[in-house]
Amino acid sequence: MTLKKILEMLESIEGQLDDAYYNLPEYDANSDGKSYIDGARCDIYYLKEQVQNRIDVDGDN
Repeated sequence: MTLKKILEMLESIEGQLDDAYYNLPEYDANSDGKSYIDGARCDIYYLKEQVQNRIDVDGDN
């Protein structure tokens, strides 16, 4: 799998996590769920940045 394909998949996952985060109702019972989703979004942002940096340095492998 190429780095470009991995980046595309990460962007898709990011969109899914964004949708999940914004579709959870604003109830106190959902605060833990939103926190977990937000943590996963942060991890995705980090991974996307790392992959993009590799693409910029090494090209698409």
